[in-house]
Amino acid sequence: MGESDSAVLRIAALHMDRYRHVIEAEVHRRLGRAEPPPYPRAEIVRRFRSYCRLASADLASARPSLDGLGGNPSAGLERAIATAVEVAREKTESEELKSALRWLEARFCAGIRHIMQPSERGPKPRRGHRRTLNAGRRVRSAIDRVSDAYLAVCLDTGRLYDMNPAAEALFGVEATQLLEHELSEFVSPVSRNRYRDLEARLDAGEACGPMDMVLQRPRGDSVEVEVTIANHTIGGRRLAIFLAREKLARIA
Repeated sequence: MGESDSAVLRIAALHMDRYRHVIEAEVHRRLGRAEPPPYPRAEIVRRFRSYCRLASADLASARPSLDGLGGNPSAGLERAIATAVEVAREKTESEELKSALRWLEARFCAGIRHIMQPSERGPKPRRGHRRTLNAGRRVRSAIDRVSDAYLAVCLDTGRLYDMNPAAEALFGVEATQLLEHELSEFVSPVSRNRYRDLEARLDAGEACGPMDMVLQRPRGDSVEVEVTIANHTIGGRRLAIFLAREKLARIA
């Protein structure tokens, strides 16, 4: 599998999406009581699907997203991915597609090991610190699990501060390509005036929405979304929290 084979990577991503319900059910059946538990097992398979979509759009920038899953051994997460790919491979006769799925699995699992192994070898945190970490992981896990795109924008700078995997899928790129950019850069010209008015209302502390808005992806195409926005403060940082849901009709 070469990095130029973007067409087969797109097919692999579509294949994982097409059979996602079958794959998830079969992964649970085959792994039974094995690690990881059902929620992180389903979540890491979902993250792999997101990774496949990102890799098909821009392979060089695709990275595994493991936020909220750090408490699970990498071997268990890799086992869940291997099982998911095994099921996906059983749903096609194409040897090229089977090879692409294995190749994506290998890259994703290598990323898991790169992210997880240093923390697995490190010292255990103190009990009080561990409780704080676990609470943070639960919040992060909830954010990453929602199907709506989550975008946190710093009100003082207008820059993107945080986003979840659903937001990565909405924009079609990895978070690192968007964070620290101003959200206004990704608002379509047809919604710029609305967004300027919205910024003033958010700065005054208002919650807004739901409302329609057109966003522009980095690759140039636009997508219409319904957004709801609320203000929140984290560590003294004033944030506007956007929850965006893609509308069915897309704009070419």
